[in-house]
Parts: sequence; structure tokens; C-alpha cells
Amino acid sequence: MKTYFWKKYRIKNIGDSLSILNQKTPLWKPFLLMLPSILTIFLFTFIPFIIVLANSFIVNTGFHADEIRPGFDNYKRIFELDMYKVGVRNSIIYAMTALPISLVISILVSVAITQIVKKWARGFWQTIFFLPYVTSAVAVSLSFFYLFKTSDSTGPGILNLTLKSLGLIKEDIRFLDSGDIHSWKPLLVILIRGVWGNLAFQILILTTAMLSVDQQLYKAAAIDGASKGKQFFSVTLPSIRKTVSFLVTMGLINGIKVFPLALFNNDPNAAALNGGSSLMLMVYKFVNEGNFALAGAASITLFVIGVVVSYSLRKIVALTFKASLKIGEMNVLNKIESTSFKPKALFKI
Repeated sequence: MKTYFWKKYRIKNIGDSLSILNQKTPLWKPFLLMLPSILTIFLFTFIPFIIVLANSFIVNTGFHADEIRPGFDNYKRIFELDMYKVGVRNSIIYAMTALPISLVISILVSVAITQIVKKWARGFWQTIFFLPYVTSAVAVSLSFFYLFKTSDSTGPGILNLTLKSLGLIKEDIRFLDSGDIHSWKPLLVILIRGVWGNLAFQILILTTAMLSVDQQLYKAAAIDGASKGKQFFSVTLPSIRKTVSFLVTMGLINGIKVFPLALFNNDPNAAALNGGSSLMLMVYKFVNEGNFALAGAASITLFVIGVVVSYSLRKIVALTFKASLKIGEMNVLNKIESTSFKPKALFKI
């Protein structure tokens, strides 16, 4: 009798819990929980974006505040500036170049870390490679400034001093103060600093993703005769595909927003006049000068270019992954079709 009532009571509670799960939640309850986040996004993202968009179309035709009219003159003006064109060039090239270089290096380093057997040694090297990420970005940029700068009253540039001592150069290479708006040398420094700075975060994420791959897949691949290289391309890369996609997205966004101000001793004019400008730096320069109309046009251009470049490159990466999977499937099918299995051969003496 006791068992009967216990079963009856338990079944009743299960039914109640199922009915609670099937109940529809009123819309206002989740909306109330999301309200703080929605308000924050609305106040600090949506409204400023609308204000910037409106300012970008305001053209001042005189010296008085009421002498304004709507138009596209601000967009025409920024694209007539050579330093802005160089900023667009640097930002796009940096986004498309720094990401693949840093990603390839990060994958190679992560593979090397995952091959370490002892956990304490693996954690040690993960910590070593992650240290640049917790270092101040300004401090890192200033270090690169003193590394690549030209020798002056404040001291010699470390790289130029080293090259001179080795007899490779006679005069300093002007990486950051060439005096030419169209110079490519500052972009080289920005690229090296960006690749080095991106490694820490990417190595940590990729190492964690690789260590979480099912080890049974590697054992099955080894039994099938796959080498370490084939295991990497057939097991590791497909397993961490989503992680790589995430890093590509973040890398493209950060690449378009590159802001190399500290490399030029925090002087936006020096960066613009020596070929080291970028889209984000030009926005900062216009705001510093109080030209909010041009800053608004530059910000909208930055947004549009960022969306176009990130979307295009993400599609290219996704298509590359799909193509590699299709090629792998076709190779497997071709091997199956080329292998002829004859049962009669098993019974031949």
C-alpha cells in the first residue's frame, strides 16, 4: 500500500513538472530581464550611431551655426584627402594581411603546445604566450616605437642601432618618420606589432580547442594509417572549424579598427603625415580638431568598409572549409569506387 501511494505521488509530481515546462512564458518576463542590456545598447550604441549619421550629412556653408545644409560634401572631402586614402589603404591591407599571418603562426604554436605530454609544462607555455595579452597595449606600442624609431636626442632606435653595429646599414631607416604621406614603412611596423599582439589570445583559444578534440578520432585515424600531417588536416582542423571562424570574425573587426597612435608617440598628425594613418586614427584626428562633420563621415565609412570586408572574407573562409570537405568526400568516394572487392578470391587456394 505504501509503495502504491508513493508511485502515485511521484507520477503526479512528474506530471506537474511537465505541465510547468509546457506552459508559455509571458513576453514581458524575458523582456524585463533583457531591459537593462537593451537600454545600455540603445543609449550607448544606437543613439550615438544615429547622431553620428546625422552629423555626417550636415554641411556648414558659412561661419554661423544656422548656415548649414544637408549633403554628401563631407564624404567627398574626406576622400579628397591623401592621408585619408592612405588610412583606408592601411586599414584594409592590415585586416587582410595581419589575420592570416597571425592565425597560421598561432595554429603552429598551438599544435606544438598540445604535443607536450606533461600538463604543468603545457600550462607553463600557455601562460608564457598569453602574457602579451594582459600587457597594456600602450606600453607594447611604445616598446615598438623605441624599437623602430630613428636615432635622435632622446636616444637611438634599437633596430637601427643593431643594423648599424652589424654593418648592414650606414644611415637610419626611417620607419616611423619618413616624411612621406604615401610611405609603406609605417604599415610594416603596424603589421609586425599587430601580428605579435594578436598571437596571445589566438594561441590560448586554439590550444584549448585542440585539447578538447576527441582523442578517439586520432586513434581511429592512426589505425587507418593516417600520418600526423593527415591527422592535422583531416581531424584537427575540421574539429576546430567553429573556433577558427570565431577568431577570423574577431580578427577582421579588430583589423579594420587598427589604431596605431602610440607608435607615433601619441601624435595623430605625425602618423598622418608619415604614412601611418588608419580609418580609426583619422576619426580620432578629426574629433581632436573639432571637425565633427568629417569625423561623422569617417565613422560611417569605417562602419561600411568594416561590414563589407568582414562579410566578404568570412564568406571566403566558409567556402574554403566547404570546398575542403567536399574534396575530402570526393577522395573517399573515389577510393571506394576504385577498390574492387571480389568475394571469390577469398576461396581460391
